Amino acid sequence: MDAYRDWQLCRVVGPPNTWLDLPAERLDWILAVDGAVEQAKANVQEEASRA
Repeated sequence: MDAYRDWQLCRVVGPPNTWLDLPAERLDWILAVDGAVEQAKANVQEEASRA
């Protein structure tokens, strides 16, 4: 699971040297926001496909 989390952080934030010194709570918040945005995008696309 840590490798997947690291991959997500690299995708969202950038290379590890840009986020390694941030607190875990901050990184979790960043990933939660990214997940919420991705879900919102998926919902909009799904609604658009129904119309």
